[in-house]
Amino acid sequence: MSQEFDEYSENYRQVFDDGMKATGFDSAHFVTAKLKMLRSLNPLLCEASINFLDYGCGTGVLCEYLHGFFPKANYFGVDASGEMVKQARSKYGLAGTFDETGSTEWKTRAYDIIFAAGVFHHVPHNEHKPILLELKKLTKACGKIIIWEHNPINPFTRKIVRDCAFDTNAVLVPSGKMKALLAEVQLSPVEIIYTTFFPKFLESLIPLERFLTWLPLGGQYVAVGENRLTPLSGP
Repeated sequence: MSQEFDEYSENYRQVFDDGMKATGFDSAHFVTAKLKMLRSLNPLLCEASINFLDYGCGTGVLCEYLHGFFPKANYFGVDASGEMVKQARSKYGLAGTFDETGSTEWKTRAYDIIFAAGVFHHVPHNEHKPILLELKKLTKACGKIIIWEHNPINPFTRKIVRDCAFDTNAVLVPSGKMKALLAEVQLSPVEIIYTTFFPKFLESLIPLERFLTWLPLGGQYVAVGENRLTPLSGP
């Protein structure tokens, strides 16, 4: 997977925007939407000094916007692509800390929120549970692992994935399977939230999405699991 993304390290944002043209939105919109969701899921942490792990951070775009929603957060980003990490450090190195997933430094901390957006459909499915077990060990007591993924039930989503240059080898993960995985690694309670229902030309309807989170037709879904067990101690 790292080699796949190394080649997109210098123009990742442009390739992403090209792939999402059909929606009418750009990467800034989707990053902001993710952070609005994270804020709604963690209202007590918005003004707290928390450790936030962006697992599969790419070129670090989330870091650019994070402090507008979690102003006191300590941002840490990790990615399998060394070239992506280099780009992230060059752009956002003053705002966050970036490592490759193969390093050990990021594993010495405990995190309040671990967020993985659009990551697991690039990872072989037999590796999902071992990754989640590892991430759980790094999650603070009552901390959350939050997975944001494409919804394979949605035909428009499947088309976008087929047409996206860096999704060539992607295998989408059904929400039910992700929910079961989070439960298997003993995260509880586990919640599935459906999102991303409307393209830009129906932007005025986006406020209605908060009433549709139960409807499994959204373009994407969010899987949330809380760590009720004692995690790794760390700063």
